[in-house]
Amino acid sequence: MRIAYILDRFPVISQTFVSDEIFSVREAGVDCTVFALKEGNNSALHARARALLGAGIVQYASAPGLAGELASLLRLVVRHPFRAARASLKALLDRRFRWCARLSLPLAAAIEEQGATHIHAHFADTAARVAMWVHLWTGLPYTFTSHGYDIFDRPPPDLAELTRHAGAMVCVSRYNSAYLQREFALPPAKLRLIRCGIYFTDFEAPARHPEPDCRVPKLLCVARLEEIKGHAYLFEAVRKLLDDGYRPLLRLAGEGSHRESLEAHAARLGLAGHVVFLGAQTAAQVKALFAWCDLSVLPSMSESVGLVNMECMAGGRLMIATRVLGVPELVQDHITGLLCPPGDPDALAAAVKWALRHPDEATAMVLRGQALVRSEFERTRCTAQLIALWSDCAMRRQGASQTAP
Repeated sequence: MRIAYILDRFPVISQTFVSDEIFSVREAGVDCTVFALKEGNNSALHARARALLGAGIVQYASAPGLAGELASLLRLVVRHPFRAARASLKALLDRRFRWCARLSLPLAAAIEEQGATHIHAHFADTAARVAMWVHLWTGLPYTFTSHGYDIFDRPPPDLAELTRHAGAMVCVSRYNSAYLQREFALPPAKLRLIRCGIYFTDFEAPARHPEPDCRVPKLLCVARLEEIKGHAYLFEAVRKLLDDGYRPLLRLAGEGSHRESLEAHAARLGLAGHVVFLGAQTAAQVKALFAWCDLSVLPSMSESVGLVNMECMAGGRLMIATRVLGVPELVQDHITGLLCPPGDPDALAAAVKWALRHPDEATAMVLRGQALVRSEFERTRCTAQLIALWSDCAMRRQGASQTAP
């Protein structure tokens, strides 16, 4: 088995799940090459992303020009004359995504020359579409993982086609799978639940809780500084805690396009000295922040499951999250954490106060949360499921070739 990953960009500081997955697949003894359509930001890198770059397995797509495209097409025509003819006709008729067919030509030739046996992409967007076209040119099977924005906010217009040609579409939550079946009529047999997990031991720490009725709770929010993450509502919750006599300290780990507006919002609420913007943080820095905090809060308006929820729970801290999408599959209200309605500062403030007043119950929730993450969301378990899916695709392909006339 040799896997060709296709990604829109690499590395991305907020997508540890991608670099961790590829690293884990290689740890399991599976050969991988990463083909990134664009270069990511190398200014702040997680250790495993650095290791992948250092291993020399990451290649970046470049525009080969018309001559390069024709040369790639010629190589594919020689190897797969009938398949290349069908793909060429489809590309000529597909005005909307003809550019993607052309972009995939040199990648298809390179991936095949390197001996890949399977293609996997992350996000149901350009990466999955390029993977589909590589499949159309070469016949190599492909799968792709969908996450959040790519199916809820900006679903691709050709999602049914991407899924039809794929060996499977990986869903990170049961909610996502049910949504795709309901809204896009995707067949259940094409959808596979495989969690987007974490290396549990990266964050594992003893459960800890502040002293009962602590008046200076240390709060942590790890999220991109974007409107959809709900920071503004968390700031208003901090203001309410201040008005109720608490002196909360909130640290924000993450960067994004809304930083200036969020800084202005915090200033308007009089939160100077209570809210600290730390910017982008590596996994090691986030682990240190979990050790510092009393409670972690993710007030997101939309979240597939929430990687930071897993990290916090593994790190022995109580997680306060919002009841959105697949989050309740992990943060189960008053069982493994606390859930609030999205966009509700009163509920967030009330959850913080409840946690401070009920230390024994909160600690029990933390322990149950750690057990759930270890049993269902641990990285190597998820990787084993993914490798099993790829093996299943290979067996189905072999069976189809044997029965073909």
